[in-house]
Formats: sequence, C-alpha cells, structure tokens
Amino acid sequence: MVNGQLEDSLRHEIESYIEGRLSGVKQEITELQSRLNEALNQLLDRQSEVQLDGSIATAIMEHLRAAQEAGINLAAEESARTKAASDIAIIKAAITEIDEQNSQADILNALVNRASSFAPRVAFFVIKSGRSTGWRARGFEGAVGDTAIQQISFPIDADTVIGEACRSRTTWSGGPHTHSEDHLFLNRMGEESPERIVAIPLVVRSRPVAVLYADSAGLDTDAINLEALETLVKVSSMAVEVLAARTAPAKRAAEAAPAEEAPPRHQPPAPMRPRCRLLKHQPKFDQSLCRRRFCPSRHPL
Repeated sequence: MVNGQLEDSLRHEIESYIEGRLSGVKQEITELQSRLNEALNQLLDRQSEVQLDGSIATAIMEHLRAAQEAGINLAAEESARTKAASDIAIIKAAITEIDEQNSQADILNALVNRASSFAPRVAFFVIKSGRSTGWRARGFEGAVGDTAIQQISFPIDADTVIGEACRSRTTWSGGPHTHSEDHLFLNRMGEESPERIVAIPLVVRSRPVAVLYADSAGLDTDAINLEALETLVKVSSMAVEVLAARTAPAKRAAEAAPAEEAPPRHQPPAPMRPRCRLLKHQPKFDQSLCRRRFCPSRHPL
C-alpha cells in the first residue's frame, strides 16, 4: 500500500511539473504571435490612411524593414521555445520509461539512453568500494563504448570532477581539466577536448552510488541541457528507492523462512534388520534350541 502511494505521488509530481512548463511555453508563443499580428495590422492601417509620396514611402519601407527584423527575432525565439517544448516532451517520455522498469540495471540503462538526447556525449560511472568505474557510454567516437568505458576505473578520492560531484553530492559544471587528475578518464575518452563538462551525482538514501558525466564534445556550451539531465537523474534516484522499498518485504520474508522446511542434506542410515527372528524375540541366543529346531535328524523328539 505504501509503495503504491509513493509511486502515485512521484508520478503526480512529475506530471504536474511538466504540464506547468508546457502551459507556460504555449502561453508565451501565443502572446508573441498576437503582438506580431497587431504590429502588422497597425502598419497596414497607417499605409491606407496616407498618400504614398516619396518621404512616406521611405518611412513605410523602414517600418517594413524593422517589422521584418522583429519577425525574424520572434521566429528565432519561437523556435527556441518550440525546442524547449520538444525537450519537455522527451523528458516526459523518459520519465515514463524509467518508471516502467523492474530492475535497477534497467532503470540506469534507460537513464543513460535518454540522457544522450540532452548532451553530445554521456558516460555513467558506478561508485563501489572506494572506486569510480565506468559502466555505460553514449555518443563517443571510435571504439569508446560500453566495453571501453568499463575498463576505466580510478579512486573516488582522486582530484577529478567525478570525485568532487560524489563527495559534494551536488552537480558540477565547468571546463575540462579544472581538476588535477581529470586526465585519469578524459584521456581515455577520445582526443576531442570539450568546452564544457558536467557531473551529476545519483544519490540513493543519502548516499552517492553513481555519477552521470556529460560533455559538449566539439559543440558550444549550450549543447548540454543541464536542467533536463538533472531531472532525469533525480527521477532515476527516486525510481531506485521505490524499487528497493517494493522488493524489500519479499526479501525479508524469504530470509525469515524456517530452516527446517528445507530437506536434510544427508539422510540418517536405516537401522539394520536382525538376521534371525530368534535374535529379535529372545534376550539370549539358545544354541540347543536352534539345533533341535533346525536339525531334527540329530535331535529327534
């Protein structure tokens, strides 16, 4: 019952957040279109009210040129807002996919796949036994894939962006090689030097268990949608916690099962049956009785 309430609450909060963002973007686009139409209508009304002499024609041309530039700017802004709306739709689909997974590995794999929509290059590092080890990689050129990234491992205490994000439990964003030991993994992830890198810790029950790394590759810094990446990591963290809470009762029940229900490994040997029935019923073996009973020729009655 509690697990169901947690899942419903998570889904409701995410849907409310996404719907709020979408409604705001749609409202801004509608307002911009209305302002552009109003400006053009006013310009046309002025044109019909005056006589087209040389100076007025020049003024109209200037107004038309200004309107054209304004229209171009508005179109660019609308394109940016349309892209933002598209990103929100991708986030919503990603959240649905993450929520549908039934194992921790599937949740994290969905996270990496969806995160590649918001950054040119993405890598996922697992924190275990004091080390940071690569697990998944997307967007890298050449032979840098899952197999190659899994060969990268370094101490979490090293001075790297991965270690700082893990220790601080907060997102880090900046340029490459800002930490003295970033080369431990950057030099093995391709020759292309990105302009911007980010590291987002995945925290489960107040403990960092992994870090999502992303960079801009050969593009500018705006190629990374940091807000979207942070949203996906947060949702994945909550999904892992809900999954753990859902599977914990079954695990405890299996551990509490009585040990005597399991069949014994070694059956005790069966008792030996006596060879002679007389030995079973008489406390002492009577030799003469045995001779008289089984040897009548030697002991006639």
